[in-house]
Amino acid sequence: MKYIQQPILFGLQLFLFSFLVVNFGGCQQPSSTTTNADDAPDLKNLILLKDTLSGPYQINILAQDSLLDKNETLYIQIKDSTGKPLENKELSYSMRMDMGMMSHGGPYAPIVKLGNGLFKAEVVFIMANMEGMGKGWLFEGVINKKDSISIPLQVHKAPNLRTTAVNSLEDGRFFVSCILPQKTTAGIQKVDFTLHKIEQHNFPPLDGYSLEVEPFMPDMGHGSSNNEPAQGRGEGHYQGTINLSMPGLWQIKVRLFKNGNKAVEEELIFPIQVI
Repeated sequence: MKYIQQPILFGLQLFLFSFLVVNFGGCQQPSSTTTNADDAPDLKNLILLKDTLSGPYQINILAQDSLLDKNETLYIQIKDSTGKPLENKELSYSMRMDMGMMSHGGPYAPIVKLGNGLFKAEVVFIMANMEGMGKGWLFEGVINKKDSISIPLQVHKAPNLRTTAVNSLEDGRFFVSCILPQKTTAGIQKVDFTLHKIEQHNFPPLDGYSLEVEPFMPDMGHGSSNNEPAQGRGEGHYQGTINLSMPGLWQIKVRLFKNGNKAVEEELIFPIQVI
C-alpha cells in the first residue's frame, strides 16, 4: 500500500492523486448487514443503472441519478431469472476502482437489507472513472456467502466539488463529503456531511468533529443568518442547518473543529446553485 503524491498526466487533463490509496491486489474489507425496511424507497423514483444476469440471479442496481464522484446511495435488488424479487437472500459487498495495472478502494457503509430482495449501500466514490484505464468502479458482492458478482459502474466527474481529502494533526488524512444536490431551492434546510479516515486500504467512519458551515454569495458579497454547525450523528455522519436565503450561486464554506479547536487548516468550499 502506498500514496501517490505526484501529479500524473492523462491526455489533456491533470489528475492529482495526493489522496489515492493504491493496492495492486485490490482492496476488500468486511461489510455487515443491518435491516431497516423503513428506508425502502419507491423504485419508480429511481433510475436503473445496471440490469445484469449472474448465474441464477438478475441483479438490478438503481440510484436517484447518474453516479458522480461523491457520496452516493445505491439500491441493489436481487431477482430470479423470471424477474421475481428474492426475499430470502443475503448480500455482502465491497467497492473497488480497477485502473488496469493498479486498483484501490473507497469508503462504504455496511449494507442495509430493506426487504423484497432490496438492499441499500452508501458509497463514497473518491474519483471518477477514467477513459482507457481499467474497468473503473466495480460493485463486488457475494450472495448467500457463496455466489460472487462483479458489476462495473459508470461514475462521472461532479460539476462541483462534493468529496475531498484533508489533513489533520490528530487523525491524519481523511475524506470529507458534502451531501448536497448540484441545485436546490432557496430557504433554510439541512445539510449533511460524512467523514472517513484513510488507513491504508481501510476507510473507517470518523466521529468526534464539529463542522462550522457558512453560506456565502460571492456575486453579492454577503452570507446569511440562522445557520447551525453540523454535529455528529454517529458512524461518520454529521448534520447542520444552512440558510440559502435567495436564488443564485452560493458557496458553502466549511471549517472543521475537534474538542473546540480548529482541526484542519484549510477552509473547504462546496458550490451550490440555488433556484
